[in-house]
Amino acid sequence: MKLLTLISWPYFRKHILRTVLTVAGIVLGVAVFVGMHTANQSVLFAFNQTVDRIAGKTELQVTAGETGFNEEVLESIQGSPSVRVAVPVIEAVVDSRIEGEGNLLILGTDMTGDRSLRD
Repeated sequence: MKLLTLISWPYFRKHILRTVLTVAGIVLGVAVFVGMHTANQSVLFAFNQTVDRIAGKTELQVTAGETGFNEEVLESIQGSPSVRVAVPVIEAVVDSRIEGEGNLLILGTDMTGDRSLRD
């Protein structure tokens, strides 16, 4: 306590502007860190929520690449006793043909059977 009154307080009083700016810099740095961390967590949560909305509550995905597969494959999967719900989804990446814009991901889902997978 004696060191604080003999050394620190006189220095703080002599350099009040420097002390205030230093404390303000520390407070601002902590506030920016907390803000960036909160924003990062919010973006990550929103991304996970978007993926869940698009993919649904899937546990297994059967794909056949660009060509897809016959409907008989879907029927055999739906008939399997270990599968509760099997819903077809068609994905296609198409060129938007708008200059300066990229490609579009088109998702086609069966809305009647898809209700059990999505909220």
